Amino acid sequence: MVDEHIVSGRSMEVRAVGAAGTTGAASPAAMQTSAPAAAGAGTAPAGAPSLAVLFSSGQFARVAITDRLNCTRPLPDQVERLAGKVDALVLREKALAPDAYERLARDVRAACERAHVAFIAHSFVEPARRAGARSLHLPLPVLARTGRPAGFELVGTNVHELDEVVGAEALGADYLIASPVFAPSCKPLPGRGLDFLNAVIARAHVPVLALGGVTDTTEQQIRQTKAAGACRMSGYMRL
Repeated sequence: MVDEHIVSGRSMEVRAVGAAGTTGAASPAAMQTSAPAAAGAGTAPAGAPSLAVLFSSGQFARVAITDRLNCTRPLPDQVERLAGKVDALVLREKALAPDAYERLARDVRAACERAHVAFIAHSFVEPARRAGARSLHLPLPVLARTGRPAGFELVGTNVHELDEVVGAEALGADYLIASPVFAPSCKPLPGRGLDFLNAVIARAHVPVLALGGVTDTTEQQIRQTKAAGACRMSGYMRL
């Protein structure tokens, strides 16, 4: 799952402990877990689940990625069904118009707060700000084109090749999703394997999540690496 820009400079680096217990560079914003998403934006209440806190805790993160078209119930209801089963959720609904995404983001973010799940917006920068998202995921081409948006605790991106890691971090990515690690069920793509995942982790200075073909069985294999967590789409949407 889951472009060109002036590389976003960081005035300083904070060494943050990743989920695997390793240290990695993180932006100051990544550590400001109570900061508002942006001036004038809807903001998450104090104490709402935070992806930055989840990463710094050392806990293996179970991350759901949404697909409302393959979900049997409204997404806010599905989020509450996932309470206790996932730690974070990415609202990846790229086909929506921006205003529709914002409305859905507000509802899903509120459901995430009730379920104690960290909320991550995807692709829609301004709607994400207005909906009060603390974290944002951008495809690497978009991050390269627009740069790291200000006002978010964490901004993440995907890497599909080992050579993309350094560039993604230079653009300001606070975490990476490496994919596809195993063959995904939704696309006819071969998995890159645990060697690829381990190589990304070794090269990265930020937390790395695994995506692609994640099941209960393959998640156990991922947990044997130093990955910060694993992402699933269809498995969590069909529970």
